[in-house]
Amino acid sequence: MSYLDSLLEIENKIVQGNELEINERVIVISLIEEEKIKIKCSEDTFVYFYTDISGVQDLFDYSNVLGDDYKAAQDHAGVCISIYSNFLALDEGVKLASWLQSAIKFVDCIVLHYLQDILKEVPTPQGDAGKERSRYIQITKNANKAEKAGRIMNNLYGERNKMEHTTKPDPDKPGRHILHPPNYRRVKRNIRNRLPEALENFNDAFKEFYAT
Repeated sequence: MSYLDSLLEIENKIVQGNELEINERVIVISLIEEEKIKIKCSEDTFVYFYTDISGVQDLFDYSNVLGDDYKAAQDHAGVCISIYSNFLALDEGVKLASWLQSAIKFVDCIVLHYLQDILKEVPTPQGDAGKERSRYIQITKNANKAEKAGRIMNNLYGERNKMEHTTKPDPDKPGRHILHPPNYRRVKRNIRNRLPEALENFNDAFKEFYAT
């Protein structure tokens, strides 16, 4: 019996048994869940992170086409997982900004390949947007399979930028600035509602192109 199978068996016994108090059962099951996630992540952080967010069952094998960028994406996924062990654990606090920053870098590894190797376009600046955000804007310029993902990621870039700039002029003291915390609730809702759609859209776009 593997280590994971053993954990699942123990978890099942705890759920069905009465040997532990309710609070003790919650603690033990929580620890087992963390161990299960560590095991899944050790196999491939890219796959775990992508499927955990998107719910995609038939994930395109990005490792075959992304080259060195696949390892970079794995590293960014690992950072996200170290902040929140799973997508449902996102909360409405300061950690959300760091998580979104790394999640965007994860997707950057995918979109660069899509733009250059699938659309056969040279990344070009889009207005006053930075080079990373410009790639998403560029994808939305022409009709293509990942146009929806481009729009969503451009929006999430905007959310990230808002969390980077957390000061505003003090209305009571001209010339001074005060801290202005982001609306984490809105950002979390936007991430939870839209990022799964973007990853699912990219998955479909890659599968369609490489199936031909």
